[in-house]
Amino acid sequence: MRRTLECMKNVIFVLVLLLAGAAVAQTPGEFPQGANVPKNLKQYFLCLLEKGEKWAPVQFADPAMQEHLAYIREQVEAGKFVVVGPALDQGRIGGMAIINATSLEEAQKIANADRMVQSGRLVAEIHPVMLADLSGLRIEYPAKAAR
Repeated sequence: MRRTLECMKNVIFVLVLLLAGAAVAQTPGEFPQGANVPKNLKQYFLCLLEKGEKWAPVQFADPAMQEHLAYIREQVEAGKFVVVGPALDQGRIGGMAIINATSLEEAQKIANADRMVQSGRLVAEIHPVMLADLSGLRIEYPAKAAR
């Protein structure tokens, strides 16, 4: 009887360890693998650039727009903006970016460093998302003009 009780304690202990390991293995933001879930999911941050309180339409040649575009290029070349572009429907969203960052705080810091966001013309709304790994995607720019 004592041996059976000892054996049951060991079995329960092993089950508790297995369940705890399974709980830890699936951290928030991870999806369980299955036939309909891609194997190459990675966390990114979706940045929606909404028109802010100080929004005013800008022309392409406007210095503020050129500074905004230069910042975007800098982030693309640094590997932080994976996908980026304007919204074309003239609605409340001015543009979007998929940000490659290690945390929500880092993604917010990257988005908020844009002068258009700092000026209040745009407001960055950030959402963690799971997408297929986008590391193979390339954005191509023309060569920078010599100064």
